[in-house]
Amino acid sequence: MKSIATTALVHSGEALLKESAAMFSDVSARDVHDCHQLVGECRELGADVDAWRLHLLNALRKVVGAQVVITSEIENFGADTDEPPRSLGLHRAGWISDEAEQRWREYAQSIPYERTPEYPYLSRFSGSTLMLSRNEIWGRGTWYKSKTFNDVHRACGIDDYVISVCRTPIAGRCTTLWLHKGVGEHDFTPREQAIISIIHSTICGEIGGFLSASDEPRISSLTKRKIEVLDRLLHGDSEKQIAYAFDVSRATVHEHVLGLYRHFGVSSRGELLSRFIGRARPITDN
Repeated sequence: MKSIATTALVHSGEALLKESAAMFSDVSARDVHDCHQLVGECRELGADVDAWRLHLLNALRKVVGAQVVITSEIENFGADTDEPPRSLGLHRAGWISDEAEQRWREYAQSIPYERTPEYPYLSRFSGSTLMLSRNEIWGRGTWYKSKTFNDVHRACGIDDYVISVCRTPIAGRCTTLWLHKGVGEHDFTPREQAIISIIHSTICGEIGGFLSASDEPRISSLTKRKIEVLDRLLHGDSEKQIAYAFDVSRATVHEHVLGLYRHFGVSSRGELLSRFIGRARPITDN
């Protein structure tokens, strides 16, 4: 497999440029509008990294007909660092069964990153974005003869895949998207790859701003009551007003507020509120 990847690298530069131009020629104005609408939906969930990322993955599955989508946020990725890559967060969606997801995890964990067929490409990443297709990495004929497809991917219900890599505004950090078609589905089209690229690059530009990053304190780990108290604080309510609204004592509310301070690593209400400047408030059931 190493020889296949190495040979492909030698000839890939000009081909990738041509394919990139063709890829975007198939995108309509409506496609671009829909891409930005999806990004806007993610912004509405931006304070909750788990919520906005899972919404992104499930929306991408529908938009480009993917079976499985995996995203990760990574430090020290590519050719610009000698430090080993460090994953900060990982989200997956779309497996046909729990067994398929577990089998895939076991497979992914059993192969060192340096021995994967994608490594020669990903380890050289030094720009702002990168899009790779399965056929660029493997070659279509080689892929369908490989043990990787026949023993693993087929059993997990996935076939064709594309990888998108994009830098974030946070220094030394990028995010990756791995999108897989289901077995028996058509390969990713140039239009679908362009849509992935537009959405991914736009999303990445807002991580750490409108969209929370993977290493920020998670909204999803808060209790329902703490989220409700946080929502009231962000509305500008006092602890007394919150206690009245929830029909609890001020002391109980104050304990929730102190718990929020600890969770977000702040020591005052002003510091807490500053974390949400420019972000939509966490969604509550109210």
